[in-house]
Amino acid sequence: MDHTAALLAGTPFVKRLGMAGLLLAVLGIALSVVAALTHSERFLFAYLTAFVFFGGIAVTGVFFSMLQYLVRAGWSVSIRRIPEFMGAFTPFLILLLLPIAFGAGTLYHHWAHPAVGDVVLGGKKAWLNMPFFLARLGIYCAIWSGLYWFIAGNSFRQDKTTDLKYTRRNWTFSAPAVILFGASMTFAAFDLLMSLDPHWYSTIFGVYYFSGSLVGALAVITIIAVLLRKAGLLTEWLTPARFHDLGKLLFAFNIFWTYIAFSQYLLIWYANLPEEVIFFTTRLQNGWQAASLLLLVIHFLLPFALLLSQAAKKNPTVLLSGAVLLLIAHALDMYWLVTPNLSKHLLIPGWIELAPMLGIGGLFLLVLAWQFKKRSAVPVNDPFLSEGK
Repeated sequence: MDHTAALLAGTPFVKRLGMAGLLLAVLGIALSVVAALTHSERFLFAYLTAFVFFGGIAVTGVFFSMLQYLVRAGWSVSIRRIPEFMGAFTPFLILLLLPIAFGAGTLYHHWAHPAVGDVVLGGKKAWLNMPFFLARLGIYCAIWSGLYWFIAGNSFRQDKTTDLKYTRRNWTFSAPAVILFGASMTFAAFDLLMSLDPHWYSTIFGVYYFSGSLVGALAVITIIAVLLRKAGLLTEWLTPARFHDLGKLLFAFNIFWTYIAFSQYLLIWYANLPEEVIFFTTRLQNGWQAASLLLLVIHFLLPFALLLSQAAKKNPTVLLSGAVLLLIAHALDMYWLVTPNLSKHLLIPGWIELAPMLGIGGLFLLVLAWQFKKRSAVPVNDPFLSEGK
């Protein structure tokens, strides 16, 4: 193929993407500064929500790429660059972690300043202490950045040579990389989210966060692919067959998220242990039950009905609608996980919650635009390139 056909620098799509990212980032950062100065505690919880939302999507984008190498998939070559470009946001997470690090005493005050005589927190002190907590967060970011530089880096380097040594490296090391990703993602979910209420625990929680992040990442991949197709770009590669594949993945992994969510609820409900049921009793009263019901509707019932048929998965407009809906649902899911730890009564999102979402989201779009300008949007020397059409 003509290598220049996959270079999108200077196209209106990339320019609009960069402009949108810049405007959202400026607006979001400005609002975030105001929110941090006027409503610091509420802002910190809103910032954590935005961080785990976009951070999970970026890191899971790298996972998607390494998974394709692990199984030596050919169908996904045409869309693999999109999650790799999303993964370029991963190295910036260490900087975006700073507000959480400085506000950790407020976010995690239950274990940062434990009550005298709290036996449960006393037993967890070796793990839940601030120096070790911050060190672990740094380690997670270092692991994710390392996985990005290795997996996506080899993919990018393969563009410059027909020698398949970089692809072979990814084939060889993707298996241990997936294990490393799974462990780091699980412990990050425990630390960043589950430890907000250190008296509660769920051994399936890491899988719950991973599955939601994967649905969010697939939604972003799908949205970008559809928008590229509508812009008349990469039409040779973004075919109805590829949209069908993306639709199947989006549908299947959303069912997987639903299965994990129901499994977590069922086991806790059946055991009926006070230290476990507190998570759901908080979210099923004082107005939070409305958010829980909305989450069920937009994260499972509506997407299930919308994306069930084969025709829907092949229709870019319907697929785009389903992906946008699931991305919104994933944002609500992160809000549902974080905010009840701030307010036991339903807190309807406002400009304070919107501010870090816009700020980090704008930076995310800027990184995407930068990658589209810098690199080929299709891995031109991949050995399975012909299968991606």
